[in-house]
Parts: sequence; C-alpha cells; structure tokens
Amino acid sequence: MRSAPPAASCGSRACAACSQGLGNRTLILSNSGGPGVLCADRAALEGLELGALPQAMATVLRQQLPAEASVANPIDLLADAREDRFALAFEAAMAHAAGDYDQVLMIHVVPFMVDAGPVIARLAQLAASAPLPLMHSMMGTLPGKADWFAEMERAGVPVFNDVEEMAEAAGLLARYPTLRESSRNGVLPTAFFRDRRRV
Repeated sequence: MRSAPPAASCGSRACAACSQGLGNRTLILSNSGGPGVLCADRAALEGLELGALPQAMATVLRQQLPAEASVANPIDLLADAREDRFALAFEAAMAHAAGDYDQVLMIHVVPFMVDAGPVIARLAQLAASAPLPLMHSMMGTLPGKADWFAEMERAGVPVFNDVEEMAEAAGLLARYPTLRESSRNGVLPTAFFRDRRRV
C-alpha cells in the first residue's frame, strides 16, 4: 500500500491546484463538530469569512438531514454520515451556494463503523464537475488512506491529514492575490506566514 502524502506535500498541491489564488468566502462541510470548530477557528485566524448558509440551502438541509445535524457554517452531518448524506450537502452547496462562497473545506472523520470507500467515491465523482474549489481533510479509521487520498486528488481535490493545515492552506491561497500584487509593486508584507505553534 502506498503511504499517504506528508502535510507539506499536501499544501504544495493545494497551491498548485489553485495557482491563481482563491477568495476568502469559505464554507466548511464536516461530519464531526469538534474538527469543524477547529477548522473554523483556524479559518478565522487566517482571515477567511464563514458566512451564513443561503436560505435555500439551509432549507434543503433542514428538510432532509437528521434533526441533530447542525445546519450552519460549519455544517455538521454527524459522525454516522455516509455517502448519501455527504452527497446531499455537497449538491445543496453547489446548487444553492456556489455564488455565496469561494471555496469549500470538507472534513471527513471516519469512525470504525462506517466504510469510507463509498463516501470518497461519491465525493470524487461530484468534485470532478464542482463549480467551486474544494479541499478535503480525512481523519479517523483509515485503512485505505493512501488510496482514498489519491482518488480525491485525481478529482482535483487537495487532501490533508489535519483540518488546521487545510485552513492554513486556504488562508494562504486567499491572501495570494494580494501578495502577488504587492510583489509586482515591490512591496512585500512583513508577516505573511503564521506559525501555528505560536497562536
């Protein structure tokens, strides 16, 4: 089995996949509240905007998700979410929120009782034609980790081991257009990279 890519490599691929940079309006789609909050906190530190869900999207999710799910930003699909629930939220985002966000950060925490393979297959299929840039983070019980990472990346989705690293990469890409313009004018920001250990 192939080994999963290191975090630095994942970050490099995120930059390569979105070489022109991204906007900062961000949607977080997760199946676990804790990692979703960690990602949201890091995203805020990176200057990303987590706007409220559009009403049409929120209505679809409230009608079809379990009552315990969190219909907010971050979205929490609950730990037992399988491919049908992920696909519902993904398709609702693309149909009703593509004009409201610049990127989607997806978090997939895999519990032992859920087979991640069908979830990855469905997300990779949907990602291939998605109108928004995507990033994906996987944690938990990952016996097929390298293959799952590879499948998502073949669909053009950078994959991360850690939600905070994913948020950092998203923040870097959101700042990139400003950095590029500043460099063209010969003015570089004094503090562009942030050390997560000092936050």
